[in-house]
Amino acid sequence: MVGSKGLGHVGDAAAPGIGGGVRGGGDHAGNLTAEVRRIAPDGVSAIVHLAGDAGQLAGLLATGGRIASTLGFGPDQHPAATAVMAIPDRATLERVAADVVGGPLRVPITRTYPLEEAPQALADFSAGALGKLAVTV
Repeated sequence: MVGSKGLGHVGDAAAPGIGGGVRGGGDHAGNLTAEVRRIAPDGVSAIVHLAGDAGQLAGLLATGGRIASTLGFGPDQHPAATAVMAIPDRATLERVAADVVGGPLRVPITRTYPLEEAPQALADFSAGALGKLAVTV
């Protein structure tokens, strides 16, 4: 989705071609760092931190770049960081639900598990499954 918003490159430590496509355990950040430096030797202007070592990712920023983190990495850890935290109040959840129903927000689910297979869903997630996994109740 973010690639459709005009970004030149979108990276993921577990995606093929970025981070070597390594899945499950291990240190992917070294490969991601090399790939980012290959594409943008002077650094990147923006990073969305959803997982991994935010300090190491912040080292990939160009001068004046920013990092937004959903994991609490903020200006107390790096001056270019902003911690982005959700406010799950009724109005916000209703807007998100309307976006899901209306189409502008799509969450592609790559696999759905019945409740009795929840342990397998967790194992697949821990092994580095790409995409979203869902458990039906």
